[in-house]
Amino acid sequence: MLVHLLKFQPSLPTLGLMLYLCHMLFFFFSTAELIQNGRLLTLPLEAGDLHSLLPDEDRRRLYVAMKDNLLSTSLDDITQNPRKLFWPASPDRVQECLMAGKDSELDCANFLRVLQPFNQTHLYVCGTGAFNPRCAFIATSIFHQAEYQTLSYSQTECGKGKCPYDPFQKTASAVVDGELYAGITSDFMSRDSAFFRSLGRRHVIRTEQYDSTWLQDAQFVRVAPLSETDNPEDDKVYVFFTERAQEAEGAAGKVLYSRVARVCKNDIGGQRSLVNKWSTFQKARMVCSVPGPDGLQTHFDQLQDIFILHGKDKKNPLIYGLFTTSSDILNGSAVCVYRMEDVVRAFKGNFLHKEGPQYKWAEFTGKVPYPRPGTCPSSTYGSYSSTREYPDDVIFFSRTHPLLQEHVLPLGERPLLVRVGVHYKFSKLLVDRVEAVDGTYDVLFIGTDSGLVLKAIHLPREHGQSQEVTLEQLQVFQHKSPVTAMALSKKKWLFVGSREGVSQLALYQCELYGQACAECCLARDPYCTWDGHACSPYMPTVRRRNARHLGEEEDPLTQCVRQGGEEQIQRFHQV
Repeated sequence: MLVHLLKFQPSLPTLGLMLYLCHMLFFFFSTAELIQNGRLLTLPLEAGDLHSLLPDEDRRRLYVAMKDNLLSTSLDDITQNPRKLFWPASPDRVQECLMAGKDSELDCANFLRVLQPFNQTHLYVCGTGAFNPRCAFIATSIFHQAEYQTLSYSQTECGKGKCPYDPFQKTASAVVDGELYAGITSDFMSRDSAFFRSLGRRHVIRTEQYDSTWLQDAQFVRVAPLSETDNPEDDKVYVFFTERAQEAEGAAGKVLYSRVARVCKNDIGGQRSLVNKWSTFQKARMVCSVPGPDGLQTHFDQLQDIFILHGKDKKNPLIYGLFTTSSDILNGSAVCVYRMEDVVRAFKGNFLHKEGPQYKWAEFTGKVPYPRPGTCPSSTYGSYSSTREYPDDVIFFSRTHPLLQEHVLPLGERPLLVRVGVHYKFSKLLVDRVEAVDGTYDVLFIGTDSGLVLKAIHLPREHGQSQEVTLEQLQVFQHKSPVTAMALSKKKWLFVGSREGVSQLALYQCELYGQACAECCLARDPYCTWDGHACSPYMPTVRRRNARHLGEEEDPLTQCVRQGGEEQIQRFHQV
């Protein structure tokens, strides 16, 4: 275990110095140390492509989607009783893929790209099928039958509009009320970026095809259903993605913007126009940037991951976005946090408009038809029971004006966390809301392209600002493979996936923070507290009189002194 400290000024008084260090201290654990400490379990896999992880809390299983295989293993110990379902592309399709000029090893396999819980007994899984997407309903009970099984072609169905052809195109999906919402590239050449709804009893519906005002070279990141009101008729599904920004055309090179878009769940398309196309699709730009001098900003434009953290108010979650720079010059990553109310406000703002190819994008100043485009059909707005009843001018406006003018800005109008000039970039993000002895914290777990997982918290400051504190850097993969998937379980395990396999990491190990009160408090880990005798996990349901933890406004060393810990402080000085 290594403790890293940044340089400090030796002239600071001792107490102030130690408080200063509490902002600068973090722990680094290598793979070998994590395994030796019993904090890390590893399950090596040979498939070489791991795309997604799905915990099943009821059955205590973890499902793993990768190339040619769906794996099921124990959620309590991933090394115990792993079971594989072998699902290769058909031999005929592999030959066709090779004849089309694709590489046999890199492309012509079945890369599983959709892994969703469908109901209490089945998963819905899709793979690229050697550039011929296929999907299947897979009963979770199948993994109890044998350690190794094979899924035949006849047990699958066509996956077009559900799964991409190209395994290297980013995709996002979610099953909502028995229907699959999927952001994919839906053609062989990966030119048709589209957002689909399929399965269920309704017609397949999608975005307008080959229309750059709707989507342009989109790379999809996350799909999520979110309720904005108590009226279920107003429920929407949101999709987060990065795309080539049409409103920025004319700038040098391709400009990428991150977006949030939404559609109504009860959208069934128009009657004469937008038939079987979304008639409520709208999008807005998400900004994550660092303000600079003279109004210049450093933009993190490439969205990599989204985590939606629900609190007590289910209609106002926090949206954590993980971004990287699109510039080859600046190697940087950032995390920005957005309020749902700010997202909703952007969709209530003005529309952007472009008259013709020689005109610049500008605010639409004409008359907006009623009901406002993007509004869900309900008894609240004109008693429309279906989007097919919407007037033609509403449908036409929706088709030609999908882009909103207002940007969605993060809390504090700046990133929560920034890394620039380091040897890694962020790749995946999870957030765990933790009740600590001195309040509630959001603990961030950030996967990187170097096999590291960062554990960090943010502390509220004045004027709505936050301060980020890195608690740990954890090398979960020995060969530093990029983190491609992460998932949390309720029993405080973090599951991390890469081409090396799956790692199972305990979220904390309090005893490693030392044997003194000061060491425990200065570690700032909200999972841990000093109980008067040792650094131990904090149990919210058990009130311990002697429990001490470092809050933003509290002095941990004074706390230890009040506990008669002068001797422990002296031990801290000697560490």
